[in-house]
Amino acid sequence: KWDAGMATPHHTPRGRGFDDSFLYYQHANDYWNKKTGIQATGEITTCLNTFFDLMVENDTYRGPYRGAALTDACKNSEERTPYCYEEKMFEERSLEIIGNHDTSDEEKPLFLFHAFHLLHTPLQIPNYYYKMINQSVVEQGGTEFDSNNRRLLMAMTKYMDDTVKNLTDALKAKGMWDNTLLVFTTDNGGPIYEPGSANNFPLRGGKYSDFEGGVRTNTFISGGFIPKESRGRVHDGVVSISDWYYIFSELAGVEPQDKEAEAANVWLKQQGLETLRPIDGKPGMLQSIFEGSPGPRSNESLFLSSTAILEFPYKLVTGKQPYMAHTGPLFPNCTTVAKFESGYGPDFVDASVLERKVAVSDEAAWRGDCSDGCLFNLEEDPSESHDLSKDPSQQERLARMITTLADFNVTLFVPERGETHLDTCFSMMFNGGGHFGPFVDIEGYYTEAPRTVDDLDEHEKIQMALMTTTTLKSIAGAAQEYGSKFLMKFLEKTADKCCMTQECVSGPSAAPVDLLEAFKQLEKQKHQGAIEEVVI
Repeated sequence: KWDAGMATPHHTPRGRGFDDSFLYYQHANDYWNKKTGIQATGEITTCLNTFFDLMVENDTYRGPYRGAALTDACKNSEERTPYCYEEKMFEERSLEIIGNHDTSDEEKPLFLFHAFHLLHTPLQIPNYYYKMINQSVVEQGGTEFDSNNRRLLMAMTKYMDDTVKNLTDALKAKGMWDNTLLVFTTDNGGPIYEPGSANNFPLRGGKYSDFEGGVRTNTFISGGFIPKESRGRVHDGVVSISDWYYIFSELAGVEPQDKEAEAANVWLKQQGLETLRPIDGKPGMLQSIFEGSPGPRSNESLFLSSTAILEFPYKLVTGKQPYMAHTGPLFPNCTTVAKFESGYGPDFVDASVLERKVAVSDEAAWRGDCSDGCLFNLEEDPSESHDLSKDPSQQERLARMITTLADFNVTLFVPERGETHLDTCFSMMFNGGGHFGPFVDIEGYYTEAPRTVDDLDEHEKIQMALMTTTTLKSIAGAAQEYGSKFLMKFLEKTADKCCMTQECVSGPSAAPVDLLEAFKQLEKQKHQGAIEEVVI
């Protein structure tokens, strides 16, 4: 998983310094067919969700993955790790990299970033793991899963755990483990909305929320590089995800500076524009983790988002927050499934149709309002159950933290990213071979020559014609109006099931939405002078 830009070759992993990459660019794709369908991205795009998203970058080739596993033909396999399951493909590539690494060349240590797609939606897992996880729970004295999505998520967790073991075993077999630092971390808490189906108990909230369930994540480090006296220790200090860049820079012996940002600041100042801040990592963080000391963030504010700030142990959360709720220890379950089916959420709040966000009610989003601020003492109240904002003894602290957050927001870099342009879709059709990839300043980037219209099959030509209709206001407006309803209904089809009353299966790949057929209908009705609901 990349999810860190692709507009130009500079934004790709290779542009950021990686020598060899095998990746998808979006925040998710389908584990089986490798496309960016609605169930993967939660949106209907200008490109009509038609493209594959699996690319290769190395010294000899830059372009779409062309291997035999670019298929979903194995999705019904009973094998433990079917060849076309995306995580299987990523694991095999990482094992190959470890196996080929020259350990005798001390001047070229290995930095391997294995960015799992797991446990991100869509919830897709080989049948073997789907069956095995239920059997494993029962054999250990537990009851069968009543929530199908919780079962899928736990099966995916087991698959990821097995992959970590396989990669670790490979490092040991290669004789690299004793000099390896392994970091296992994540960028956000689990999504408690449907169909994410995670659980952050006893923490409050989840992904898209500033509460601890959304921003406090599990991390562990391992490997022979860790001093023996530091092993087995739990670090209680504050560590930000931004610290890892600084840590790895220190380990590599390079200056942790963003020199390009510093150069850009010269021009920005000349234009009277806001300058870019230095990187947010802190020196000495890894050493403080090894020593068990509080660390360099112990006496300062940590900017969590535009609506939250941490001055440990105190935390300020402001404004309206989705998923402002506590889940129980067993979530989701048949009771929560029934409530969701009755319209009580939690719904996905980031769905969109042609750049327009789908409106989700406060009730369906489990949205609450902290207004000017909710204040919590995380040391005494990690589940954020007791708001201290009305406590007379905390008014000075509350006012100071509100001011600090406002000061941070003055320099918050939020660029105008614009909207997806049709030319982007066409570039990826021709230059990217029907895959997501760079589309600006790409001369000399792709190894293969661009395709022409004559190289496209009939289905691809139809795709391009229908993409063009998204630029017509009447078509786009109708798609946004009705597509929002259909998108949410489709997401509901992938929502959880109560296995006590419904048949539960692994469902390796949900039936695709035929967006092309839907846009054909819209175009036809436009010419007839009327737009009616289109059944997707």
